[in-house]
Amino acid sequence: MGLLMPLQTAANSRLRGVVGPAYVSTLVSFSVSTLALLLVSLLAGIPILPTHEMLAEAPSWSWFVGIVAVVTITIAIHLFKEIGQLQALIIPMFSQLIFSLLIDHFGWFGAKVIPLGTNRIIGSLLLIAGFVLVVILPKLLGGQRPVAGSSRGSRLAFWQLMAVVSGILSASITGAYAQLSGIVGNPIQATTVAFFVATMALLLFCTCMGKTQLVGKAFSRDYPWWMWIGGLCGAVIVLGNAWLVGHVGVGVFSMSLLVGQLALSTLMEHFGWLGAPRKSIAWPQIVGILLMLGGVALIRL
Repeated sequence: MGLLMPLQTAANSRLRGVVGPAYVSTLVSFSVSTLALLLVSLLAGIPILPTHEMLAEAPSWSWFVGIVAVVTITIAIHLFKEIGQLQALIIPMFSQLIFSLLIDHFGWFGAKVIPLGTNRIIGSLLLIAGFVLVVILPKLLGGQRPVAGSSRGSRLAFWQLMAVVSGILSASITGAYAQLSGIVGNPIQATTVAFFVATMALLLFCTCMGKTQLVGKAFSRDYPWWMWIGGLCGAVIVLGNAWLVGHVGVGVFSMSLLVGQLALSTLMEHFGWLGAPRKSIAWPQIVGILLMLGGVALIRL
């Protein structure tokens, strides 16, 4: 699932360049995800609408977890501008890591309780060390510092807090999708409902903003076909989330996503895939990815 995330990011970035505002490109991407999930549900003969029993058993907020995902994406978009790329990567990663382990430890969102033992602590430290080698060290050597250029004082503190919230929401979404899947009994149905609700909310927002006419630009044949795979990747990632978390736990799932994401992002930069700026892979990055893999393995033990 993590290997799909850089493809999703590259495709959605290209899509945003075509349609303009981020919320419009998010609407297009979520619409593709929803249509793909609806098609899979129809082909597999899976009911789309939840039953009265499901509605009664599931917490009312769980059906709106897709909207929370949209809010998280929106925060992430603003973080890069407000606090700089380095902090926008570091702060959410740390808060997501810590909160994922807490979800497992306390069994929040109905997750299986996995105590925070020595292996998970050491594995987390290896993951952090690997992240430093893969992401932070190259940026620091390139002259980038973890401070924002234009944000100061209370504004900077606010967006740093939002970065923490972003990481917490990311971990919470992972647990909430898994909980909804467990209640519904089918990850495809749970994911389809969550995406449909989020897509309708985005459509309503774009209509209120008077931007729905921009959606048509995304259907032009003048643009590359691969900008549509962002929505498909998103559907697969969330479907995998709903299915896998119950087997491996929130912590392992979230950290495995991070490892896959960084590994493919590094390769995309090395080879210049999907228009990524070419940057050669340095040996600290290779060591960092290996450390992260070791960390996930320890946490899984």
